[in-house]
Amino acid sequence: MQRPRLSEHSGDPTASPGVSRRSFLRLIAGSVAAAAAPALLAACGGSTAGQTPASGQSSTASTGGSAQSTQAPAATATQSTQATSAAGTASTPAASASPAAASVPGQGTAITASSVDFANLDPAVGHDGATSNLQKHVYDSLYRHIGNPVQLVPWLATGNEVSQDAKQWTFHLDSRAKFQDGTPVTANDVVYSTQRLLSINQGTAYMFKGVLSSSGVQAVDDHTVKFTLDNPYAPFLHATTWIFILNSAMVKKNEQSGDQGKKWLTTNAAGSGPFVIKNWQQGTIYQFDADPNYWRGWPTPHVSSWVYQLIRESATERLSLQQDKIQMANWLSVNDMKLLQQTQGVVVPSFPSLSVYSIKLNNQRGPTSDVHVRRAIAYAMDYKALLDYMQGRAVSATGPLPPPIQFSKDLTYYDTDLTKAKAELALSAQYKDGFSIDFTYVTGLDEERTTGLILLNQLAKLNIKVNIVAVEWVNAVATFSDPNKSPLMFPIYSASDFPDPDAFLWSSFYSGSAGTWSGASWYKNPQVDQLLVQARSTTDQTQRNTLYEQAQKTILDDAVEVFAMVQAGGLPYRNSLSGSLYSPVMGSSPWWYDIAMKA
Repeated sequence: MQRPRLSEHSGDPTASPGVSRRSFLRLIAGSVAAAAAPALLAACGGSTAGQTPASGQSSTASTGGSAQSTQAPAATATQSTQATSAAGTASTPAASASPAAASVPGQGTAITASSVDFANLDPAVGHDGATSNLQKHVYDSLYRHIGNPVQLVPWLATGNEVSQDAKQWTFHLDSRAKFQDGTPVTANDVVYSTQRLLSINQGTAYMFKGVLSSSGVQAVDDHTVKFTLDNPYAPFLHATTWIFILNSAMVKKNEQSGDQGKKWLTTNAAGSGPFVIKNWQQGTIYQFDADPNYWRGWPTPHVSSWVYQLIRESATERLSLQQDKIQMANWLSVNDMKLLQQTQGVVVPSFPSLSVYSIKLNNQRGPTSDVHVRRAIAYAMDYKALLDYMQGRAVSATGPLPPPIQFSKDLTYYDTDLTKAKAELALSAQYKDGFSIDFTYVTGLDEERTTGLILLNQLAKLNIKVNIVAVEWVNAVATFSDPNKSPLMFPIYSASDFPDPDAFLWSSFYSGSAGTWSGASWYKNPQVDQLLVQARSTTDQTQRNTLYEQAQKTILDDAVEVFAMVQAGGLPYRNSLSGSLYSPVMGSSPWWYDIAMKA
């Protein structure tokens, strides 16, 4: 059975008609400020108001009032909006710091519920959807992704300059910036935070492999920091959004036996972000209060605090949202989302997404270490059954990249074909007669459990017995670092760290990324490594596209993962909320700094 191509989906939430080559190349260069990215994502299906619905679904699906805007506020006077050139030779001028904006008092406590717990708050260790959203509220970075369409805007920095060879990046810090304890944010804190990330070599450190060394970051003065790259890195400006700046003095004060503050930072913050930790009850409930002294001020209406509550069952979450006991819900089943569309006062949005849902196959051990077994699984998967289950809230994935940044039209991917599946399995010397295999998924995530049931049914036709095993997310993360413990089959939504092919391909398929949750397939291919290194190291966009296409073809031929679908983005919420409720970049929404709640 052939999967429909994206052009055959009239309601495709992530289709990208009419993207100009200039806009596309400007985005993937990574040297984009506020003016460039909105144009691209608007062309990918997002309106200038960030309200384009997906899959024929309206973002005003609630029967109880209109949807609220998810548009980010315009850049302030201290934020440069000049885009740099694709080659990285133009500069973003440093804007002069201005007094903090007038503060609007916070009002109300919003509660968001999820079945997924925080893994580790330490910016040098924790990196997943839930954790990164929290990190972006208690920490600041030089630049930040905001809104839908997404904008890349200066945050701790007021601007930057880039050398002709795209290897030297100089950032100017906003002189207003202060940590939550009132001490100023300095260039030395940026140096410390970057070097700590590289030293610990976890979390987002994989982004900078082969690009940045500890000696390559230095403080020029208190408010100027210079990065000297080992090699040009096309999306470097995007990557700076994942260097969260720590209060170096506070971290050093809380070190234990030379651990660089790792134990303390697991559940504590040392940042300059707009929210402070008020209550931390691991595995149950967390509360974060707006810092009235936040250095950027509070120029728009906002909540006074937000609560993250763990609710393991989708139906319980849905009922809580319907009863207004919570104001936002995450990881709901498709059926519960459908029920919410009929609920007065609830908005069920559907926006273009940058996240590919795939089944990670452990390439290093057991049956899935055999390429013929992996191809057999990819051919056996019933993709249409999964899309039918999603009821219009997803489209087919055609490879490792999501449609808005998938430029290749010449990729051969796997359709459901049991004849080919049986033929591939017959080529496996060790596993051709069948075997037993675990499909591991996160407790409470219904689409993942459904994926397992589909595979159980399909692979039984190949004499493969599938055992469906549920685990907590934090427990699963602990196994990914060891190929002998990492699950053989595990469904995951790809990290959408920034809108560039590097963010997806490097994090999942570069051998140095193996052992992270995005690299849980433990894929190691020197040829692909070389292609990915070359692609991120050049600013020639035609060459980048060619290299990424070659890499994708090899990844698909090796059947590294089963690329199943691209789900629509957006969390259901009460229409009492308004503001920056959705951004396609991981961790960037909800952005409670700019979300208000009516009483």
